[in-house]
Amino acid sequence: MKTKITILILALAALFCSAAIAQEQKVVAVATFDIMGNAVTQDEADAITELFITELVSTGKVSVVDRANFDKIVKEMKFQASDWSDSAKTTALGNAANAQLISRGQIIRLGSKLYLSSSIIDAKNAKVLSSAREQFNSLDDVFGLLGNFAKNTVAGLSLKIGDIGPGGGLVFYIEGNKSYEVSKILGTGTWSWAMQMCKNYRGGGYDDWYLPTKDELNLIYQNLRKTEKISGNDYYWSASQLVQRFSDGHQSNGYYYNPYGRSYSSDSHCVRAVRLFSRL
Repeated sequence: MKTKITILILALAALFCSAAIAQEQKVVAVATFDIMGNAVTQDEADAITELFITELVSTGKVSVVDRANFDKIVKEMKFQASDWSDSAKTTALGNAANAQLISRGQIIRLGSKLYLSSSIIDAKNAKVLSSAREQFNSLDDVFGLLGNFAKNTVAGLSLKIGDIGPGGGLVFYIEGNKSYEVSKILGTGTWSWAMQMCKNYRGGGYDDWYLPTKDELNLIYQNLRKTEKISGNDYYWSASQLVQRFSDGHQSNGYYYNPYGRSYSSDSHCVRAVRLFSRL
């Protein structure tokens, strides 16, 4: 009898857990990737879209409207690529598909370079909630990067401090549509070397990393170090040449001066890069 009760309790717990996960997931309608600059054929765009949908579902963050039904709605509404700039039409499309979100993607050729771009749009107000982009060299490369591309596409949904951002860093600040992530420790060095390390960093394939301002550095300390989402009591460089000690948050000048008034760097300090992303 006890065994049967235990089994029943476990089954109910699993059911409630599944229901909770389903409630967290947003319903997204995925539009076929638009083609720009003759990047690929229509058949190839269709195949990429289908595989992208599979990868979106595998993230566990969204459920996807049946593509055949959504394509039918798009045709019935005579929705064109140019209509994405019309918030009323975009909202109407989402409502017709019974979706909370719409995913719009592009496959772009610019000169010799090829790009995948995608955005998640709020069907209520047509605002972009999350986005991603990837550069690739040939069609063969696309299928290997779709997994991370899908994860990056939905990375901006339901973000919280300490989550992993699209560049592989930790989210340390969110305000409205702005989200910031910070990298792992890139190394140690002088201030000029710290600037160069951040400029050269390519976490997640992005090239927009930079050395944090003193205020951004303090947000990293307040939101990640003090909450023990990162550890260590090192000194870190800021873009204004101040350093911050992560044992207590104290900021000080990272340079000192010799008797002749010539400035030069003190001991090397740690370096982390930051970037603004996604929530446009």
